[in-house]
Amino acid sequence: MGENHPQQQSKGAKRKPIRHHKPKIKNMDHYLLQIFQGKDATVLPGITDYNWLQLLSEIGTDLQRWKTAKHFTSWLGLAPKQHHSGRMRKNYKPKGQPKAGLIFKQAATSLLNSKKIAIGAFGRKIRARKGPSLAIKAMARKLAELYWKLFTKGLAYVEKGIQSYNEKIMINKQKHVIKMAKELGMSISYKTTS
Repeated sequence: MGENHPQQQSKGAKRKPIRHHKPKIKNMDHYLLQIFQGKDATVLPGITDYNWLQLLSEIGTDLQRWKTAKHFTSWLGLAPKQHHSGRMRKNYKPKGQPKAGLIFKQAATSLLNSKKIAIGAFGRKIRARKGPSLAIKAMARKLAELYWKLFTKGLAYVEKGIQSYNEKIMINKQKHVIKMAKELGMSISYKTTS
């Protein structure tokens, strides 16, 4: 293998450090970036070189095997199950879950209480309504979808999706504040930043 320099990694970009169970592999980040032709999974929230290496060993490099992100999340065991019909519960035996799905769940767990990451806010919203286990699974599914999109559609596509999701969250927060102000008999004026 020749010395291929990653194309998508910007020169001054700061990479996330591995905080626990750091493998003793010199220049591991460089090798991972070579394997994935410069596409860097650590741009995604919750993904470090260590769990990226784990995902590589479980999933491989060819994410085109799954036609869509939904196929990918279903294979990981992160898709919602369809064994309820009204009040009737259908017989359902879980088939187990690939280890890769558990890796995404671990990454999602680390994001649940993060204040600056949109997926954390998404998870806390679900946790308040349905409990922590469903929140972690939903966050893991979102993270897996981003992972699939990164390696099939590219970083620009993922960043555009993350930006629009962050904008949606801000709009929802603004609506919530305006609604609360009306309930309290107050009015709000705010500046939009450009």
